[in-house]
Amino acid sequence: MPILISTTEARTRFAEITNKVQYLGEEFIVEKQGKPVVLITRAPKKKAVKKKDLSPGLKFLEELTTFHMKGGPKDLAKNHDKYTWE
Repeated sequence: MPILISTTEARTRFAEITNKVQYLGEEFIVEKQGKPVVLITRAPKKKAVKKKDLSPGLKFLEELTTFHMKGGPKDLAKNHDKYTWE
């Protein structure tokens, strides 16, 4: 059952509230002028992108980052559109 708190209390105790949500799984409903306006709950876990979901070009670029190239850009897979390919 979510815990009811005011907006003032949420602002004052924000770090404590987020810790309780993250580590204890608690939920909070923030009320403004006695009306519920916000639910604070855990965010869904982010799914990792699988290699098979990547396009062939991005797979290739990701594999390139595993090699220790001298002078090669370290952020090649993430920022591939910055570099020209000739």
